[in-house]
Amino acid sequence: MQGGESIITIGAVALLTFTAININNSFTEDDQFFNETRFGLEAIALASSIIEEASQLPFDEQSWDSTKIEKIPTDFTIANSLGPDFGETDFATFDDFDDFNGFTEAETTLQNVYNISCNVVYINPAYPDIESINRSFFKKLSVSVSSKVSADTLSLSYVHGYWYFN
Repeated sequence: MQGGESIITIGAVALLTFTAININNSFTEDDQFFNETRFGLEAIALASSIIEEASQLPFDEQSWDSTKIEKIPTDFTIANSLGPDFGETDFATFDDFDDFNGFTEAETTLQNVYNISCNVVYINPAYPDIESINRSFFKKLSVSVSSKVSADTLSLSYVHGYWYFN
Protein backbone atom coordinates (compact mmCIF):
# COMPACT_ATOMS: atom_id res chain seq x y z
CA MET A 1 0.00 0.00 0.00
CA GLN A 2 1.34 3.35 -0.98
CA GLY A 3 1.24 6.48 1.23
CA GLY A 4 -1.82 7.89 -0.59
CA GLU A 5 -3.78 4.68 -0.21
CA SER A 6 -3.01 4.56 3.52
CA ILE A 7 -4.31 8.09 3.99
CA ILE A 8 -7.51 7.23 2.09
CA THR A 9 -7.96 4.07 4.19
CA ILE A 10 -7.43 6.00 7.45
CA GLY A 11 -9.92 8.65 6.25
CA ALA A 12 -12.50 5.97 5.39
CA VAL A 13 -12.14 4.33 8.81
CA ALA A 14 -12.45 7.73 10.52
CA LEU A 15 -15.58 8.53 8.47
CA LEU A 16 -17.09 5.14 9.30
CA THR A 17 -16.35 5.67 13.03
CA PHE A 18 -17.87 9.17 12.95
CA THR A 19 -21.02 7.81 11.25
CA ALA A 20 -21.37 4.96 13.77
CA ILE A 21 -21.08 7.39 16.70
CA ASN A 22 -23.73 9.70 15.22
CA ILE A 23 -26.12 6.81 14.65
CA ASN A 24 -25.60 5.64 18.25
CA ASN A 25 -26.28 9.17 19.57
CA SER A 26 -29.43 9.31 17.45
CA PHE A 27 -30.71 6.07 18.99
CA THR A 28 -29.92 7.35 22.48
CA GLU A 29 -31.82 10.60 21.84
CA ASP A 30 -34.76 8.62 20.43
CA ASP A 31 -34.83 6.44 23.57
CA GLN A 32 -34.80 9.51 25.80
CA PHE A 33 -37.59 11.12 23.76
CA PHE A 34 -39.59 7.88 23.91
CA ASN A 35 -39.16 7.64 27.72
CA GLU A 36 -40.24 11.27 28.19
CA THR A 37 -43.27 10.73 25.96
CA ARG A 38 -44.23 7.54 27.80
CA PHE A 39 -43.84 9.35 31.14
CA GLY A 40 -46.13 12.14 29.94
CA LEU A 41 -48.85 9.82 28.70
CA GLU A 42 -48.81 7.56 31.76
CA ALA A 43 -48.67 10.53 34.14
CA ILE A 44 -51.66 12.16 32.44
CA ALA A 45 -53.60 8.89 32.65
CA LEU A 46 -52.82 8.48 36.37
CA ALA A 47 -53.68 12.09 37.25
CA SER A 48 -56.86 11.98 35.16
CA SER A 49 -58.06 8.82 36.88
CA ILE A 50 -57.69 10.45 40.31
CA ILE A 51 -59.51 13.57 39.14
CA GLU A 52 -62.26 11.41 37.66
CA GLU A 53 -62.57 9.51 40.94
CA ALA A 54 -62.71 12.72 43.02
CA SER A 55 -65.18 14.48 40.74
CA GLN A 56 -67.76 11.73 41.38
CA LEU A 57 -67.85 12.46 45.12
CA PRO A 58 -70.03 15.05 46.90
CA PHE A 59 -68.55 18.54 47.33
CA ASP A 60 -68.36 18.38 51.13
CA GLU A 61 -69.62 16.20 53.97
CA GLN A 62 -71.69 19.14 55.16
CA SER A 63 -73.48 19.28 51.80
CA TRP A 64 -75.39 16.12 52.87
CA ASP A 65 -77.03 17.89 55.80
CA SER A 66 -80.71 17.85 54.83
CA THR A 67 -81.73 20.04 57.79
CA LYS A 68 -80.49 23.10 55.93
CA ILE A 69 -82.42 23.94 52.81
CA GLU A 70 -80.01 26.52 51.50
CA LYS A 71 -76.29 26.10 52.04
CA ILE A 72 -73.82 28.92 52.56
CA PRO A 73 -70.01 28.60 52.41
CA THR A 74 -69.64 28.78 56.19
CA ASP A 75 -71.57 25.48 56.37
CA PHE A 76 -68.64 23.66 54.74
CA THR A 77 -65.45 22.22 56.23
CA ILE A 78 -62.95 24.89 57.30
CA ALA A 79 -59.90 25.25 55.06
CA ASN A 80 -57.31 23.85 57.46
CA SER A 81 -59.46 20.74 58.07
CA LEU A 82 -59.74 19.67 54.43
CA GLY A 83 -58.69 16.07 54.00
CA PRO A 84 -59.80 12.58 54.96
CA ASP A 85 -61.67 11.92 58.17
CA PHE A 86 -60.60 9.25 60.65
CA GLY A 87 -60.64 5.85 58.96
CA GLU A 88 -60.64 7.22 55.42
CA THR A 89 -57.38 5.94 53.96
CA ASP A 90 -57.94 5.33 50.24
CA PHE A 91 -60.36 5.75 47.33
CA ALA A 92 -62.67 3.06 48.68
CA THR A 93 -63.27 4.95 51.94
CA PHE A 94 -63.25 8.57 50.67
CA ASP A 95 -66.75 10.03 50.87
CA ASP A 96 -66.30 13.62 49.70
CA PHE A 97 -64.13 15.68 47.34
CA ASP A 98 -61.76 17.19 49.89
CA ASP A 99 -60.75 13.75 51.23
CA PHE A 100 -58.12 13.79 48.46
CA ASN A 101 -56.25 16.60 50.25
CA GLY A 102 -52.86 15.23 51.30
CA PHE A 103 -53.38 11.93 49.48
CA THR A 104 -50.12 10.39 48.25
CA GLU A 105 -49.49 7.16 46.43
CA ALA A 106 -46.70 5.36 44.61
CA GLU A 107 -48.15 3.77 41.49
CA THR A 108 -46.09 1.10 39.76
CA THR A 109 -46.47 0.37 36.06
CA LEU A 110 -44.52 -2.08 33.91
CA GLN A 111 -41.82 0.52 33.24
CA ASN A 112 -41.82 3.07 36.07
CA VAL A 113 -42.80 4.00 39.59
CA TYR A 114 -44.85 7.19 39.74
CA ASN A 115 -45.21 9.32 42.86
CA ILE A 116 -48.64 10.93 43.04
CA SER A 117 -49.63 13.69 45.44
CA CYS A 118 -52.90 15.60 45.77
CA ASN A 119 -53.81 18.96 47.23
CA VAL A 120 -57.33 20.39 47.72
CA VAL A 121 -57.95 24.06 48.50
CA TYR A 122 -60.83 26.52 48.43
CA ILE A 123 -60.61 29.10 45.66
CA ASN A 124 -62.29 32.27 44.56
CA PRO A 125 -63.50 31.62 40.98
CA ALA A 126 -62.23 35.03 39.91
CA TYR A 127 -58.68 33.95 40.92
CA PRO A 128 -58.55 30.16 40.44
CA ASP A 129 -54.76 29.94 40.80
CA ILE A 130 -54.75 31.50 44.27
CA GLU A 131 -55.63 29.49 47.37
CA SER A 132 -58.31 31.06 49.54
CA ILE A 133 -58.39 30.72 53.32
CA ASN A 134 -62.10 31.52 53.17
CA ARG A 135 -64.64 28.80 52.49
CA SER A 136 -66.44 29.10 49.17
CA PHE A 137 -68.58 27.14 46.73
CA PHE A 138 -65.43 26.11 44.82
CA LYS A 139 -62.61 23.71 45.66
CA LYS A 140 -59.60 22.98 43.46
CA LEU A 141 -57.87 19.59 43.35
CA SER A 142 -54.28 19.65 42.08
CA VAL A 143 -52.70 16.29 41.24
CA SER A 144 -48.92 16.12 40.76
CA VAL A 145 -47.15 13.12 39.23
CA SER A 146 -43.37 12.63 39.24
CA SER A 147 -40.97 9.82 38.42
CA LYS A 148 -37.25 9.12 38.35
CA VAL A 149 -37.37 8.81 34.55
CA SER A 150 -38.24 12.49 34.12
CA ALA A 151 -36.93 15.71 35.58
CA ASP A 152 -40.40 17.19 35.08
CA THR A 153 -43.43 16.93 37.35
CA LEU A 154 -46.81 16.82 35.67
CA SER A 155 -49.61 18.74 37.41
CA LEU A 156 -53.29 18.67 36.52
CA SER A 157 -56.00 20.65 38.31
CA TYR A 158 -59.76 20.37 38.51
CA VAL A 159 -62.25 22.81 40.04
CA HIS A 160 -65.29 21.31 41.76
CA GLY A 161 -68.26 23.59 42.41
CA TYR A 162 -71.16 23.19 44.78
CA TRP A 163 -74.59 23.61 43.26
CA TYR A 164 -77.95 23.25 44.92
CA PHE A 165 -81.51 23.52 43.71
CA ASN A 166 -84.55 24.70 45.65
